[in-house]
Amino acid sequence: MRTSHLLFAALLFTSAADAETYVFTSPPREDPVRGEQVYGPITRYLSKSVDADFVYQHPDNWLSYQKDMQGGRYDLVFDGPHFVSWRVENLAHTPLVRLPGALEFVIVARRGDQQIIGLTDLAGHVVCAHAPPNLATLTLQNQFPNINRQPQIKAIRGFPNAYKALLDNQCRATVIPVKIYNKLSQAEESPRTRVLFQSRPIPHQAISAAPRIPAALQEQIRQALLSEEGVAATAKLRDRFAGGNQLLPTDTEQYKGFAVLLRDFWGFGQ
Repeated sequence: MRTSHLLFAALLFTSAADAETYVFTSPPREDPVRGEQVYGPITRYLSKSVDADFVYQHPDNWLSYQKDMQGGRYDLVFDGPHFVSWRVENLAHTPLVRLPGALEFVIVARRGDQQIIGLTDLAGHVVCAHAPPNLATLTLQNQFPNINRQPQIKAIRGFPNAYKALLDNQCRATVIPVKIYNKLSQAEESPRTRVLFQSRPIPHQAISAAPRIPAALQEQIRQALLSEEGVAATAKLRDRFAGGNQLLPTDTEQYKGFAVLLRDFWGFGQ
Protein backbone atom coordinates (compact mmCIF):
# COMPACT_ATOMS: atom_id res chain seq x y z
CA MET A 1 0.00 0.00 0.00
CA ARG A 2 2.80 2.37 0.94
CA THR A 3 4.64 1.63 -2.30
CA SER A 4 1.52 2.32 -4.37
CA HIS A 5 1.02 5.67 -2.62
CA LEU A 6 4.58 6.68 -3.38
CA LEU A 7 4.17 5.66 -7.02
CA PHE A 8 0.94 7.64 -7.32
CA ALA A 9 2.61 10.73 -5.84
CA ALA A 10 5.54 10.35 -8.20
CA LEU A 11 3.19 10.17 -11.18
CA LEU A 12 1.38 13.32 -10.08
CA PHE A 13 4.68 15.16 -9.66
CA THR A 14 5.91 14.04 -13.07
CA SER A 15 2.64 15.09 -14.71
CA ALA A 16 2.78 18.56 -13.11
CA ALA A 17 6.43 18.99 -14.04
CA ASP A 18 5.79 17.99 -17.65
CA ALA A 19 2.69 20.20 -18.10
CA GLU A 20 3.13 22.82 -20.80
CA THR A 21 2.57 26.48 -20.02
CA TYR A 22 1.70 28.66 -23.00
CA VAL A 23 2.00 32.44 -23.21
CA PHE A 24 -0.91 34.59 -24.38
CA THR A 25 -0.28 38.20 -25.38
CA SER A 26 -1.62 41.18 -27.29
CA PRO A 27 -0.07 44.51 -28.33
CA PRO A 28 0.45 47.06 -25.51
CA ARG A 29 -2.59 49.13 -26.40
CA GLU A 30 -3.41 49.49 -22.72
CA ASP A 31 -1.47 49.59 -19.46
CA PRO A 32 -0.60 46.33 -17.65
CA VAL A 33 -3.51 46.60 -15.22
CA ARG A 34 -6.04 47.04 -17.99
CA GLY A 35 -4.33 44.33 -20.02
CA GLU A 36 -4.78 41.88 -17.18
CA GLN A 37 -8.43 42.86 -16.86
CA VAL A 38 -9.09 42.22 -20.54
CA TYR A 39 -6.93 39.15 -21.21
CA GLY A 40 -6.41 37.58 -17.79
CA PRO A 41 -9.92 36.02 -17.73
CA ILE A 42 -9.17 34.30 -21.05
CA THR A 43 -6.00 32.61 -19.83
CA ARG A 44 -7.61 31.55 -16.55
CA TYR A 45 -10.58 30.10 -18.41
CA LEU A 46 -8.40 28.22 -20.90
CA SER A 47 -6.26 26.80 -18.08
CA LYS A 48 -9.40 25.29 -16.55
CA SER A 49 -10.98 24.18 -19.83
CA VAL A 50 -8.27 22.54 -21.94
CA ASP A 51 -5.31 20.25 -21.36
CA ALA A 52 -2.68 22.96 -20.77
CA ASP A 53 -1.83 25.99 -18.65
CA PHE A 54 -1.87 29.56 -19.98
CA VAL A 55 -0.47 32.84 -18.68
CA TYR A 56 -0.97 36.40 -19.91
CA GLN A 57 2.21 38.37 -20.60
CA HIS A 58 1.92 42.11 -21.08
CA PRO A 59 4.56 43.57 -23.44
CA ASP A 60 6.58 46.45 -22.07
CA ASN A 61 6.21 48.49 -25.26
CA TRP A 62 5.64 48.14 -29.00
CA LEU A 63 9.32 47.55 -29.74
CA SER A 64 9.58 44.62 -27.33
CA TYR A 65 6.24 43.28 -28.52
CA GLN A 66 7.40 43.24 -32.13
CA LYS A 67 10.79 41.76 -31.28
CA ASP A 68 9.37 38.97 -29.13
CA MET A 69 6.56 38.26 -31.57
CA GLN A 70 8.98 38.04 -34.49
CA GLY A 71 11.16 35.74 -32.41
CA GLY A 72 8.29 33.32 -31.85
CA ARG A 73 8.20 33.80 -28.08
CA TYR A 74 4.41 33.92 -27.85
CA ASP A 75 2.06 30.97 -28.20
CA LEU A 76 -1.35 32.63 -28.45
CA VAL A 77 -1.58 36.15 -29.85
CA PHE A 78 -4.53 38.49 -30.33
CA ASP A 79 -3.89 41.36 -32.74
CA GLY A 80 -4.58 42.82 -36.17
CA PRO A 81 -4.87 40.96 -39.48
CA HIS A 82 -1.53 42.25 -40.80
CA PHE A 83 0.30 40.70 -37.82
CA VAL A 84 -1.76 37.51 -38.01
CA SER A 85 -0.94 37.20 -41.70
CA TRP A 86 2.77 37.76 -41.04
CA ARG A 87 2.81 35.01 -38.42
CA VAL A 88 0.96 32.66 -40.77
CA GLU A 89 3.59 33.23 -43.46
CA ASN A 90 6.69 33.36 -41.27
CA LEU A 91 5.99 31.47 -38.04
CA ALA A 92 3.44 28.86 -39.20
CA HIS A 93 0.77 30.23 -36.88
CA THR A 94 -2.84 29.07 -37.20
CA PRO A 95 -5.67 31.59 -36.79
CA LEU A 96 -8.27 30.10 -34.44
CA VAL A 97 -11.01 32.67 -33.85
CA ARG A 98 -11.62 36.21 -35.05
CA LEU A 99 -13.79 39.18 -34.32
CA PRO A 100 -16.84 39.45 -36.58
CA GLY A 101 -17.01 41.87 -39.47
CA ALA A 102 -14.25 43.42 -41.54
CA LEU A 103 -11.83 46.33 -41.33
CA GLU A 104 -11.82 49.00 -44.04
CA PHE A 105 -10.48 52.53 -44.08
CA VAL A 106 -10.90 55.80 -45.91
CA ILE A 107 -8.30 58.45 -46.57
CA VAL A 108 -9.99 61.85 -46.45
CA ALA A 109 -8.98 65.45 -47.07
CA ARG A 110 -10.71 68.76 -46.32
CA ARG A 111 -13.37 69.55 -48.88
CA GLY A 112 -11.98 73.02 -49.51
CA ASP A 113 -8.33 71.99 -50.01
CA GLN A 114 -7.79 72.67 -53.69
CA GLN A 115 -4.22 71.34 -53.69
CA ILE A 116 -5.20 67.83 -52.60
CA ILE A 117 -7.43 66.56 -55.40
CA GLY A 118 -6.31 62.95 -55.63
CA LEU A 119 -4.49 60.47 -53.44
CA THR A 120 -1.11 61.00 -55.13
CA ASP A 121 -1.25 64.68 -54.19
CA LEU A 122 -0.53 63.66 -50.59
CA ALA A 123 3.05 62.69 -51.42
CA GLY A 124 5.36 64.54 -49.06
CA HIS A 125 2.50 66.24 -47.19
CA VAL A 126 1.52 65.78 -43.55
CA VAL A 127 -1.21 63.29 -42.69
CA CYS A 128 -2.70 62.95 -39.21
CA ALA A 129 -2.67 59.27 -38.23
CA HIS A 130 -1.74 56.78 -35.55
CA ALA A 131 1.94 55.89 -35.40
CA PRO A 132 2.76 52.77 -37.42
CA PRO A 133 2.39 49.80 -37.29
CA ASN A 134 -1.25 50.79 -36.82
CA LEU A 135 -3.22 49.06 -39.59
CA ALA A 136 -4.89 52.25 -40.81
CA THR A 137 -1.54 54.02 -41.16
CA LEU A 138 0.04 51.06 -42.93
CA THR A 139 -2.93 50.99 -45.31
CA LEU A 140 -2.19 54.63 -46.15
CA GLN A 141 1.54 54.03 -46.62
CA ASN A 142 0.89 50.98 -48.78
CA GLN A 143 -0.70 53.24 -51.40
CA PHE A 144 2.72 54.84 -51.91
CA PRO A 145 5.13 52.02 -52.93
CA ASN A 146 8.00 54.50 -53.26
CA ILE A 147 8.95 55.11 -49.65
CA ASN A 148 10.45 58.47 -50.61
CA ARG A 149 7.04 59.62 -51.85
CA GLN A 150 5.05 58.62 -48.79
CA PRO A 151 3.23 61.30 -46.79
CA GLN A 152 4.70 62.46 -43.50
CA ILE A 153 2.88 61.09 -40.45
CA LYS A 154 1.83 63.45 -37.69
CA ALA A 155 1.21 60.91 -34.92
CA ILE A 156 -2.14 61.44 -33.20
CA ARG A 157 -3.77 58.85 -30.98
CA GLY A 158 -7.47 58.26 -31.51
CA PHE A 159 -9.30 58.41 -34.83
CA PRO A 160 -11.72 61.17 -33.74
CA ASN A 161 -8.72 63.21 -32.59
CA ALA A 162 -7.00 62.74 -35.95
CA TYR A 163 -10.18 63.78 -37.76
CA LYS A 164 -10.48 66.91 -35.62
CA ALA A 165 -6.82 67.73 -36.27
CA LEU A 166 -7.52 67.55 -40.02
CA LEU A 167 -10.43 69.97 -39.66
CA ASP A 168 -8.17 72.25 -37.59
CA ASN A 169 -5.67 72.43 -40.50
CA GLN A 170 -2.94 70.51 -38.68
CA CYS A 171 -2.52 68.20 -41.67
CA ARG A 172 -3.72 67.68 -45.24
CA ALA A 173 -5.52 64.36 -44.72
CA THR A 174 -6.25 61.58 -42.29
CA VAL A 175 -6.94 57.84 -42.50
CA ILE A 176 -9.85 56.49 -40.48
CA PRO A 177 -12.09 53.42 -40.28
CA VAL A 178 -15.13 53.71 -42.53
CA LYS A 179 -17.60 53.23 -39.66
CA ILE A 180 -16.00 55.97 -37.57
CA TYR A 181 -15.77 58.32 -40.56
CA ASN A 182 -19.44 57.85 -41.42
CA LYS A 183 -20.43 58.62 -37.85
CA LEU A 184 -18.27 61.74 -37.61
CA SER A 185 -19.10 63.12 -41.04
CA GLN A 186 -22.85 62.52 -40.68
CA ALA A 187 -22.84 64.57 -37.47
CA GLU A 188 -21.74 67.65 -39.45
CA GLU A 189 -24.30 70.15 -40.73
CA SER A 190 -22.56 70.23 -44.10
CA PRO A 191 -19.80 67.98 -45.51
CA ARG A 192 -16.37 69.24 -44.49
CA THR A 193 -14.27 66.44 -45.97
CA ARG A 194 -14.12 64.24 -49.06
CA VAL A 195 -12.88 60.72 -49.60
CA LEU A 196 -9.68 60.25 -51.61
CA PHE A 197 -9.46 56.47 -51.22
CA GLN A 198 -11.34 53.56 -49.66
CA SER A 199 -9.56 50.29 -48.90
CA ARG A 200 -11.00 46.87 -49.58
CA PRO A 201 -12.35 45.12 -46.46
CA ILE A 202 -10.10 42.61 -44.73
CA PRO A 203 -10.81 40.24 -41.82
CA HIS A 204 -10.92 41.64 -38.31
CA GLN A 205 -8.48 40.98 -35.47
CA ALA A 206 -7.88 37.35 -34.54
CA ILE A 207 -6.25 35.00 -32.06
CA SER A 208 -3.59 32.81 -33.65
CA ALA A 209 -1.71 29.82 -32.23
CA ALA A 210 1.96 28.93 -32.60
CA PRO A 211 2.93 25.50 -33.97
CA ARG A 212 4.33 24.62 -30.52
CA ILE A 213 0.70 24.08 -29.53
CA PRO A 214 -0.35 20.68 -30.96
CA ALA A 215 -3.14 20.70 -33.55
CA ALA A 216 -5.51 18.78 -31.28
CA LEU A 217 -4.98 21.31 -28.49
CA GLN A 218 -5.46 24.20 -30.92
CA GLU A 219 -8.88 22.79 -31.77
CA GLN A 220 -9.69 22.46 -28.05
CA ILE A 221 -8.81 26.14 -27.61
CA ARG A 222 -10.96 27.17 -30.57
CA GLN A 223 -13.98 25.28 -29.30
CA ALA A 224 -13.46 26.54 -25.76
CA LEU A 225 -13.39 30.16 -26.90
CA LEU A 226 -16.55 29.67 -28.96
CA SER A 227 -18.46 27.95 -26.14
CA GLU A 228 -20.91 29.64 -23.79
CA GLU A 229 -18.23 29.81 -21.10
CA GLY A 230 -15.80 31.22 -23.65
CA VAL A 231 -18.25 33.99 -24.48
CA ALA A 232 -18.15 35.03 -20.83
CA ALA A 233 -14.35 34.80 -20.59
CA THR A 234 -13.85 36.98 -23.69
CA ALA A 235 -16.49 39.56 -22.72
CA LYS A 236 -14.08 42.45 -22.04
CA LEU A 237 -12.12 41.77 -25.24
CA ARG A 238 -15.30 41.67 -27.32
CA ASP A 239 -16.77 44.74 -25.64
CA ARG A 240 -13.67 46.75 -26.43
CA PHE A 241 -13.00 45.65 -29.98
CA ALA A 242 -16.27 44.29 -31.37
CA GLY A 243 -19.15 45.99 -29.61
CA GLY A 244 -19.80 42.82 -27.64
CA ASN A 245 -20.39 40.64 -30.71
CA GLN A 246 -19.32 37.03 -30.48
CA LEU A 247 -16.13 35.53 -31.88
CA LEU A 248 -16.20 33.46 -35.05
CA PRO A 249 -14.09 30.46 -36.11
CA THR A 250 -11.43 31.25 -38.70
CA ASP A 251 -8.52 29.64 -40.52
CA THR A 252 -5.25 30.26 -42.32
CA GLU A 253 -6.85 30.93 -45.70
CA GLN A 254 -8.68 34.03 -44.44
CA TYR A 255 -5.42 35.71 -43.41
CA LYS A 256 -3.21 35.14 -46.43
CA GLY A 257 -1.67 38.12 -48.19
CA PHE A 258 -2.00 40.92 -45.64
CA ALA A 259 1.58 40.69 -44.38
CA VAL A 260 2.52 42.85 -47.36
CA LEU A 261 1.29 45.84 -45.37
CA LEU A 262 4.30 45.40 -43.07
CA ARG A 263 6.88 45.15 -45.85
CA ASP A 264 8.51 48.55 -45.14
CA PHE A 265 8.29 48.28 -41.36
CA TRP A 266 11.25 47.36 -39.19
CA GLY A 267 11.82 43.62 -38.84
CA PHE A 268 8.94 42.56 -41.08
CA GLY A 269 10.51 42.95 -44.54
CA GLN A 270 9.53 40.29 -47.03
